[in-house]
Amino acid sequence: MNNEYPIEKQIEDLRQQIRHHDYQYYCLDNPEISDFEYDKLFKQLQKLEEENPLFITQDSPTQRVSGSVVSSTFKQVKHNTPMLSLDNSYSMEDVLAWNERIKKFVDNNETIEFIVEPKIDGLSASLTYINNSFVSGATRGDGNYGEDITENLKTIKNIPLKLLYDRQLVLCEIRGEVYINKKDFQQLNENLVDLEQPKFANPRNAAAGSLRQKNPQITAQRKLSFLVHSFGQISGQEINKHSDFFDFCSKIGFPIQKDIKVCKNIKEVINFLKYLQENRDNLPYEIDGAVVKVNSYKLQKIIGYTNKSPKWAVAYKFPARQATTKLLSIELQVGRTGVITPKATLAPVSLSGVTISNATLHNFDEIERLNVNIGDDVVIERAGEVIPKIIKVATKNSNGYFLPPLHCPSCNSKIFKEEDDVYYNCVNPSCPAQFRRKLIHFVSRDAMNIDGSGEAVVDQLLKLNKLHTFADIYKLTFDDVMLLELFKEKKANNLIQAITESKKQPLNKLIFALGIRHIGEKSAQILADKFSNIDNFILATKEDLLSVNEIGPVLVQSILDFFANKETLNMIEELKNSGVNTVEPQKNTSFLPLANKTFVLTGELSTLTRKDAQNLILSLGGKATSSVSKKTDYVVVGENPGSKYDKAVSLGITILTEEEFKKLVNKQL
Repeated sequence: MNNEYPIEKQIEDLRQQIRHHDYQYYCLDNPEISDFEYDKLFKQLQKLEEENPLFITQDSPTQRVSGSVVSSTFKQVKHNTPMLSLDNSYSMEDVLAWNERIKKFVDNNETIEFIVEPKIDGLSASLTYINNSFVSGATRGDGNYGEDITENLKTIKNIPLKLLYDRQLVLCEIRGEVYINKKDFQQLNENLVDLEQPKFANPRNAAAGSLRQKNPQITAQRKLSFLVHSFGQISGQEINKHSDFFDFCSKIGFPIQKDIKVCKNIKEVINFLKYLQENRDNLPYEIDGAVVKVNSYKLQKIIGYTNKSPKWAVAYKFPARQATTKLLSIELQVGRTGVITPKATLAPVSLSGVTISNATLHNFDEIERLNVNIGDDVVIERAGEVIPKIIKVATKNSNGYFLPPLHCPSCNSKIFKEEDDVYYNCVNPSCPAQFRRKLIHFVSRDAMNIDGSGEAVVDQLLKLNKLHTFADIYKLTFDDVMLLELFKEKKANNLIQAITESKKQPLNKLIFALGIRHIGEKSAQILADKFSNIDNFILATKEDLLSVNEIGPVLVQSILDFFANKETLNMIEELKNSGVNTVEPQKNTSFLPLANKTFVLTGELSTLTRKDAQNLILSLGGKATSSVSKKTDYVVVGENPGSKYDKAVSLGITILTEEEFKKLVNKQL
């Protein structure tokens, strides 16, 4: 802090900064700085006010809980008991120092038992129950007043509308965190992209933005969850420990975190904090730290409070998973279907113990939304992903945003963007960058399955000018392969044998290998079953293709465009002449136990992959489709099922758990 202007002015400037960041975080759900940077500002203000008490005012952020500004979107309500915030610590040493402070309040002979809870990165809410019925709910707001979000909270399925308790509780205030699971967050963003709406930057923003919707129906679609962390008041119920409170909540119908631990001493606390930090990515929800509390309510009262926080608790914040660095360049990569993807090169920065020098920018619409360009200082985030992403510009050092190219960076052909698409595409079938990616896909395990021909081999064959089309793979000789680095006679013979064996792959594998845009393994199988051979598939009209179950207009147009290219047709003729199979083996499934039975899978299966389950169904003569209709026979439900489950219930379709599904198929094997 600059000391060349009056202390009173320094204090007021800090207050204004903190109020601004409070508004960004609590009202707009758009924090501009990290928690660590915010706490530095707050501690600077605290220090100046302690040194200059004459300048302390009642409206200072230090005199009440942060988040003083309440959005006008919802009615303000007063909390019966203030919702206090916690002091933060950023190192194990800080936690040990906190332990030493609270020991002063306890007799020397008395041991302190602690309880540690993961700190979910969501939005705090207080739920009020009168005579066991849920009557109102509010955000934390400024700690004294919050926003009335009762109707939105009612849409969260794991919040009980009536307590499961045999006694009437006149007043019960339960407090906890509203959040969204990682998997549901990913699905939410995918749905928003489909609707051409902006994505959420992280799960916390998604939870906050969803909970504060004016329309509760929108909130209901967002798959929010709630986990208890504390209470305001509970009348007529004696509870002596915080761990007992969690047991009580579980009895009356509230979800409780599994990763809560009662610790006998501070050493156990430190070990558990380290465990949570190392295993945070294995949790179904995002956590940004852990909360350590004295377990005994009697000791909590003795230790007491400051005017802002309880002294008997501390929040340990994990090392930052965001960092600020400079965007050095933007590289344009061309995928196998011609999609041009921007990739950011960054000034190396340490983040979560890893040095980061690259980040994804997704697409050019995202670049425009971020208003980011080369030379800007950017904030990057890494939340379990291998490749981090740029989430916003910290300092704008450039003019405007990085514009999409006019020509393909690989072949210099003009590029195109469909009106309803977010991606720019190179449509030149001879584009070198596309061809390389297509070759790697063609030889992969799930396509033509040419063992021993990975990226390194493909790159060498391209460098030797041996491959110009897919068909050239089948013209390779033993002498050609012997030119490759590290290839001796045995390895060369194995590759030639793998190429020969790949000719026997069924039509569905060939269709998938061709790399037709939007065609995955499942749609390739459907098309192969329908058209039986490659010639029927090539000659299929728009009407023929649209008549195929689960093949929509976008995929149909992609197929028609692919076969409209003469070079594609010539290449397929060459594949035929090379002896590549172009027929799908006809399967007589009528005698199989699941013949004519249609299955839909929804949710996450714990012992089977989605692909394994689909293969089981197909092997027994059944069909695995993606949408529920009156023609569906069974819906197999895993964890966190989606709207397909609800539709199945409404249509009266037989629902199977994963175990019931396994019993059904095992009975038939």
